[in-house]
Amino acid sequence: MRTLVIVATLLAGACASNPARASVAVPLEIPEPPPRVQMAPMPAVDTPLPERPVPAVVPPARPAPPPPELRPAGSVGRTPSAAQVRESLGRTKQKLDLMDRRRLNAGRQADYDSARRFLAQAESAVAANNLLLAQSSAEKAETLANGLK
Repeated sequence: MRTLVIVATLLAGACASNPARASVAVPLEIPEPPPRVQMAPMPAVDTPLPERPVPAVVPPARPAPPPPELRPAGSVGRTPSAAQVRESLGRTKQKLDLMDRRRLNAGRQADYDSARRFLAQAESAVAANNLLLAQSSAEKAETLANGLK
């Protein structure tokens, strides 16, 4: 009997809080919009601007000097020669050839692979006579190779 009372109480509570059962249609009251008020157009008022004093004639100013030439920071604006880039490539290639990639951990292997890619990019740039790109790629490869020691 006691179980029956508990079950009845639970069912009664469930029915009372069930939103599907309590969906009684409540009409919404939408108010009427406010009436429109007609207004007469306002005429535009044309007021003259106050006169400004005419400035005195100034002698023509000298033209500004041209801006300074922008140059890359590391290279002091000089294009390296192909021989200089090839020398750097040779040094870096020799450093990488002396290393055994298999003995490096995963992070250093990734740096080793990146250095090899920069070397290949630098060699392609030298072949295309793009010496600034070649020098930049060779410097990056050498920096990575030095970090692997």
